[in-house]
Amino acid sequence: MGSQCSLSVARVLIGIRRCPSLVIAVVLGSVMAGKLVSAADLASPHATTNLSEMMTRIVQPSSDAVFYVARTPPQTDEDWRRLENQTLMLAESANLLLLPGYVQAQEQWLRDSLLMRNAAVAAYKAAQNKDLAALEELNNALYESCENCHMATR
Repeated sequence: MGSQCSLSVARVLIGIRRCPSLVIAVVLGSVMAGKLVSAADLASPHATTNLSEMMTRIVQPSSDAVFYVARTPPQTDEDWRRLENQTLMLAESANLLLLPGYVQAQEQWLRDSLLMRNAAVAAYKAAQNKDLAALEELNNALYESCENCHMATR
């Protein structure tokens, strides 16, 4: 097991440069479960749940933080930090929508996912800068990405 273990660990260490947080999480989870990580495990990310669950549990609550920011604007540093977290989660969920299991075989899906990601990244930066006006402006781009996608895929 010694040389096999070293080889698998070496592959993981090489992968750390490409996506450190994902690799570290996989390695720690595997070590805790008493399993080795294979290169195939790291090379083939895929959806964990169905699209409906992804939308209702992650995308919708995260996007609502932007959609309704004017209704209940952040007041404290903690409020702004929570909004940063939600906008970052929204940006990353747009990336997840491009994984096998979520991605749709339509050009529209790619355009809308990228529009969502770009709007969410801009919202994340606006939240970091505590720029309420910028967040309110981003509602349109975010809404457009959601509405276009719903019209094309539902």
